[in-house]
Amino acid sequence: MGPQAGCQAAKGVFMIKDLRIHGEAGNGKEFFATLSGERLDCRYFHQPREKDGVFTHRFFLGGNELVLGPDTLSHTGNGGSFCPYMFGVEEPIEDLAKPDVINRLVVFGARHKAGSRIDFSPETGAAEDYRQIFLRGNAVFNYFFFLQFNEEEPLAQQQEKILRVLGRALKRFPLNLDEDDSLIVEEMRNHWSQIANAFFLLKLINRPHLEFYRKIQETYSQSLTPGDEENNRINDLAASLTIDPYSQERMKIDVMYRLPENRQVVEEYRAVLVDIRSRDEIRFEHKARLSRLRTVALRKGIPVNLLDTLDEKLFGGKKIRTDDESSYLVEVRGILGTVFLKARKTGIHLEKEDLKKLLKSKLTALENRDSAFDRLLIEVGKACDDLSRTTNDTEILEEFGNIITFFDRFDNIYNTVNSIAFHEEQKISQDKLRSLLSNRKVFDDIHEGLFHELFFAPVLDNPYLPKYGRVKVEALDKGLLGIGTGDRSLQDLMISLENIVREEHEYTIIKTAMDRWLKKFGRSLRSSEEEVAFLADVRKMLVSRGLVRPDVPESFFRRTLEDLKKERVYFGSVLPQAIQARDSGLRKEFIDSSGIDLMRIEELEREFVSQYKINEETLETIRGI
Repeated sequence: MGPQAGCQAAKGVFMIKDLRIHGEAGNGKEFFATLSGERLDCRYFHQPREKDGVFTHRFFLGGNELVLGPDTLSHTGNGGSFCPYMFGVEEPIEDLAKPDVINRLVVFGARHKAGSRIDFSPETGAAEDYRQIFLRGNAVFNYFFFLQFNEEEPLAQQQEKILRVLGRALKRFPLNLDEDDSLIVEEMRNHWSQIANAFFLLKLINRPHLEFYRKIQETYSQSLTPGDEENNRINDLAASLTIDPYSQERMKIDVMYRLPENRQVVEEYRAVLVDIRSRDEIRFEHKARLSRLRTVALRKGIPVNLLDTLDEKLFGGKKIRTDDESSYLVEVRGILGTVFLKARKTGIHLEKEDLKKLLKSKLTALENRDSAFDRLLIEVGKACDDLSRTTNDTEILEEFGNIITFFDRFDNIYNTVNSIAFHEEQKISQDKLRSLLSNRKVFDDIHEGLFHELFFAPVLDNPYLPKYGRVKVEALDKGLLGIGTGDRSLQDLMISLENIVREEHEYTIIKTAMDRWLKKFGRSLRSSEEEVAFLADVRKMLVSRGLVRPDVPESFFRRTLEDLKKERVYFGSVLPQAIQARDSGLRKEFIDSSGIDLMRIEELEREFVSQYKINEETLETIRGI
């Protein structure tokens, strides 16, 4: 009996649903190949090959072919690739505006045209090196696929059908690295079986990147602000695995984004941007919500460039109307135009007062999330470059470069001060303190008190500044001033800030322990005697485990408990009343009298909304936005 007869005989006895091959493609690349469809017991779809010591894996089916070599992946025929979106993956506006689209899909030979039109070319074959696959796609794992069609059709027509039949589902299917790929094929069966009798799927994994990604996941699951020792371990691992800095950053951002509480913030931020884009204007409430979410992101350690990327993708060079004129931009254009362009021949140069106005305008642009400021700088920089070439005047570029240097200084200082203010338990090195000290002199030489005005006053005026953030910023501000007058030393300031960070750390540990203990055992603490016993139990437990110092005063424990009790009052009484009555005054009165951080108030509100399925818009009414 021949092979074909054997297949026919086996058909009525058993049925193979999937075939799977697991292997390595060299240089740390691992693959899982899955074939699903009809009559799999009769199919041959894999051919390992070796030529001149070079090994390859060839997968083939119905005129389609995919070859994995030591350094490249090549493909011919129909199909495409898909992967979960992450930072650094090009995301079309159409996908970005739809929160349920979570995967990037590339159909070979498909080209986007003006509008939403897509052209399909029969030229689908290509070779891609692995570095580019993991650089342009997901940094850890990517999928490739092709189909065996029921009927022979032109290649371009096959690709169009694939996009129409599978596109929507593939872009929305939640991909999990640890799940069996046959689940994807099976979930998609109702779609692909309309046009094909077999589906081939290949998952390509970058093993060094996966090892690094797992380490980042482990690290951030323990703390959102890893210490120097943990960061050194991460850096050593990246070096041993030869992972480039950009890929490291992409994976760190992705891990941060996928933490549930962080993802909620980013998705809300994106929703606001989509709303702005659809309206073609920025309203006051938009600005307020974006500012609030930026502050939440900063405190949670969400990388700011993730939000900047959303800004750029959804806005780019598009002009958005605002409900008020940006008069400061008119002033900036006037200064830069006068000094660098229009009045160049008269010998006018940038004065300190001009520089002060430019720096304050940069602060205004930053606080308003106004990208027009940066676009204006690019515009003037280009004009300076053109003028320098036509007039052979190199001094103009030197002066403009000095301005950019000041703006770079501004960004570094702004990020350092805000990180100290909003990152819990954020430490600062002596090198950064020295840098702040020298930059304080530079900015105060422009105008007395400008350093404080640009970098400390805005933070201290921010309603979302946490109480320990305020203590740290005020200590830093006064400490730098004291060093400048000779009343304090750099070491004094370091010790002062370290003591504040230590107290902040102990406050978080004590409060978390109290909250968990009360929830676990249902203790209500109805009398002062019960409170005293509870505080003694908490102290004994935390000191015995070395989590807090033995000499932490009882008043510190009691103050922490009082804060926790206030939070429970807000969650269980004040917030429900305010929502039911739609009374923002109740909320504001509690915030003003309790001293609870506004950021913590909003965390409780998000927890309440999630637990009781409250409409987000209802919550916004009591926030007064």
